[in-house]
Amino acid sequence: MAVVKVPIDRVITGHKAVREALRDTQTYSSDLQGDADVRDYRQLPLEVDPPKHHAYRAALAPYFVKPFVEKFAKDFQSNSERLLEEFFSQDGIDVVSGLALPLVMHNLGAFYGRRQDVEEWISWGPDVWTATGKNRDGEVLHAYLDRVYEEAITNPSEDIWSELARLEVDGEVITALEFRGIAGIMLAGGRDTVVKLLTGIVWHLGNSPEDVQWLRSEPESIDRAINEFLRYTTPNTAMARTTVPETGAEELPANRYVSMSFFSGNFDETVFPNPGSIDLKRERNPHLSFGFGPHTCIGNHLAEYEAKIFLQTILDKKIEWLIDPKSEISFYEGQLSSVPKEFTSLYTVKNSGN
Repeated sequence: MAVVKVPIDRVITGHKAVREALRDTQTYSSDLQGDADVRDYRQLPLEVDPPKHHAYRAALAPYFVKPFVEKFAKDFQSNSERLLEEFFSQDGIDVVSGLALPLVMHNLGAFYGRRQDVEEWISWGPDVWTATGKNRDGEVLHAYLDRVYEEAITNPSEDIWSELARLEVDGEVITALEFRGIAGIMLAGGRDTVVKLLTGIVWHLGNSPEDVQWLRSEPESIDRAINEFLRYTTPNTAMARTTVPETGAEELPANRYVSMSFFSGNFDETVFPNPGSIDLKRERNPHLSFGFGPHTCIGNHLAEYEAKIFLQTILDKKIEWLIDPKSEISFYEGQLSSVPKEFTSLYTVKNSGN
């Protein structure tokens, strides 16, 4: 997702304020260049304003509507069954790198028709910008995007990249740079955030076997549980906006950026009673994990569906586990000290009490 690599002094917090700001595209524009340290193009349709944003989004929407996503139910289920069985048949495997990341990549391989790329995607690790080491670098991603674009133009096949290379927006076929912007966000947006979500599900259920039993007895509550996992883990905690649209601007003040805190909205106690605790029975859950307004995450149905099938498979397989204390998890401070901020690693042990 887009990262602005400068200090951002202004942060909008609270559920109501964040939702209002996300709707106000005139005041808080998405016309900005994120990740400037590793890329020189816009992630599309993320980093453009209406009406251009609407044009890109309309062109891409058919790939992410519920009916299209649900065509891949068998693929997602078989991937979940196979990888869960492999994971829990071994000891000492990290959930992040050994289960969540491979599962998300195999799901995207099926969804995008690029199964041949799955092992390459997995090799990038949890963050493609650090695939070559600790320092952020776009070399790996861009080499991949340029290669698949060239293949799509010269030797098209029946996959997402071949279709995107010929995508028309406002009556014109997209350029190679636009392809980079669209394909890049389709990989990044469907990758890191869902990995954190699935890892968070394993973490909570390993700490709360009673919720596992409740979900098995109330399978109709799975959708409600997924919404609560999304709220609590908040895979994408914030996103930047600019008060000065960057396209064509003669002067760009350094203090133009504003951070929209999705995290603060998800833990706003005026909207979510006892927000620091996971409540899988929570009835009303207008979380902001997919953003809000015109830029609501276009892949929200895909993420939800992957998580739903993953959770349903866990419940069906009667898997029982606890969290190994050797796991490396960072937490927020203060009143939200029980809320995980980042899963560096997560290990499980068999629950001998079951």
